[in-house]
Amino acid sequence: MRIIAQRVKEASVSVDGRLVAAIDAGIMALVGFGQEDGPDFRSSPSYTAMARKLVGLRIFPGTGENAHKFHASLDEFGGQLLLVPQFTLYADCRKGRRPSFTDAGDPAWAKDLFSDFVQMVDETCAVSVSSGIFGADMDVRLCNWGPVTIILDSANLFSR
Repeated sequence: MRIIAQRVKEASVSVDGRLVAAIDAGIMALVGFGQEDGPDFRSSPSYTAMARKLVGLRIFPGTGENAHKFHASLDEFGGQLLLVPQFTLYADCRKGRRPSFTDAGDPAWAKDLFSDFVQMVDETCAVSVSSGIFGADMDVRLCNWGPVTIILDSANLFSR
């Protein structure tokens, strides 16, 4: 599982010109699943650990003397979370100029993993959670804050 987390002042997702999700200050996260995850990944400790890591990232300013530091988590800051499915996080560009996506998770089970991930984060996080639509051609707009971009990869962060 890979997540690209970006601290944003605002972000939104539209499909066919229709707004489907929008947040104010918080995290816009691109979320992808790889073949190595497999359809049973939700039972892996890494699945829930990625959710905790994402929501717990201390990438927001605190108050007082901590106002300009990476001090507060999303919950502590009171931000919002936008989760956007993105299979292209598993692009392999080693050969030629056209990326290969054979390492990306099969849409048949990756869609369920994404949906369950959104639900799990929403149920365990004290902030507003929104999401894009799996498999849709989405227009994603965001205003990076910083910019701050953090890459989370379950293969590197956690042993299975």
